[in-house]
Amino acid sequence: MPVLKSKRKKVNGLVRGIKVLAFGLVLVVMGFIGLLWFARPDTSEVEKRTLTPFPAVTLASFWDGSFFKEVDTWYADTFPLREGLISGSDWLKNHYGLRGDQIVTMGAAQVADEIPTDAEKVKPEIDITPAEPLEDGTITELGEMQGGIYITNNSAYGLYYFVQSGADTMAATMNKIYADHKDEIDLYVMVAPMSSSVMLDKSVIDDMGCSDERETINYLFDQMDEGIHKVNVVENMRIHNAEYLYFRTDHHWTQLGAYYAYQVFCKEKGIYPKDLKEYTPVEYPGFLGTYYANTKSPALAGNPDTVVTYTPLGTNDMGYIGQDGQYRDWTIITDVTGWAASGLYGAFVGGDRPLSMVHNPNVTDGSAVMVVKDSYGNAFVPWLVDQYEYVYWVDYRYTSNTISQMVEEYNVQDVIFEMQSYNSTSAKAAARYAAIGL
Repeated sequence: MPVLKSKRKKVNGLVRGIKVLAFGLVLVVMGFIGLLWFARPDTSEVEKRTLTPFPAVTLASFWDGSFFKEVDTWYADTFPLREGLISGSDWLKNHYGLRGDQIVTMGAAQVADEIPTDAEKVKPEIDITPAEPLEDGTITELGEMQGGIYITNNSAYGLYYFVQSGADTMAATMNKIYADHKDEIDLYVMVAPMSSSVMLDKSVIDDMGCSDERETINYLFDQMDEGIHKVNVVENMRIHNAEYLYFRTDHHWTQLGAYYAYQVFCKEKGIYPKDLKEYTPVEYPGFLGTYYANTKSPALAGNPDTVVTYTPLGTNDMGYIGQDGQYRDWTIITDVTGWAASGLYGAFVGGDRPLSMVHNPNVTDGSAVMVVKDSYGNAFVPWLVDQYEYVYWVDYRYTSNTISQMVEEYNVQDVIFEMQSYNSTSAKAAARYAAIGL
């Protein structure tokens, strides 16, 4: 027995030694890679974002310690080979056994607040009715809910959970903006629904325990001042839900989906929308969007999207001011041939910028609109170009511009707050909208 214990101790000691050596080698290798400053990426194709830049060196940031915290963030965010490490992690997760129709857990399970039902319903008035009944594309199959993304029939659907405190904050923010600026502008509010609310039957939504965005939008609009123009787009999109309104592998709507939202905006404004037949579609196949990036689902990989663009008739020229404060000329619809599969949504308006602008020389009435948007607005803004002489848009997450500044400097008459449904019930987004509304 003593001999066996002695041998076991030697074996255990050898194993521990190998583990320590292997761990030390990993630390040395990773430390060396971290020193390769020239190999640090600026953008992430997997996460579709600009990575943290190296912080500016200032006396104040040295004094309060924020410079060193920002360096830590930059070091971790721009680590060389980060894309390969993320992809490797996703590859391992993808081999845990999930296949076919599945629910992919994106985080902790959520519980939705109950949407008050005693509010007056705001029913959209739509005069752009199809000449004949359209095919119903509503999905009625039930599925098991385990997380934030539902994947079925090679398509992904995000699920929405109502948060009443956020919705009330957003409504109050819109009311404050209207009260402060109602003598200067016409204020429009549009909530861009997620694909689940347009494509899935209510029974499926109820079975998965998430919220009905149609009820959310009705509740939101009922809390807003009567003078605010409420652009309720859900029903018009559901009429057309057999069409290609949302990407299968990405959370955004397509430009066609945004067109049906634009129709409802035109109805609310009292102008007639351009006929879709006037535009020439251009296709960019092979798009793999955010849902694929987050899940690496083989079902989505085998069924990539096609980005279809429609260039405005009046002009395709635009400009934007980037986060570095520099102005650049760009195009409203960009030819993204040869771009990475994850970046094809960048075909629309140059992406998310602090401030962008268009002048349409074919319209000469001085009309000007400002769109305060999230990324859903990228596919929506091009439809406005042929309706106004000037179109300005800001991404609420990056801009420091305010409505007061825009009205004064650019003679803006219409302001459209376009937000995806999660941002419509987000207190954080409401705070940013409030800052813009000054």
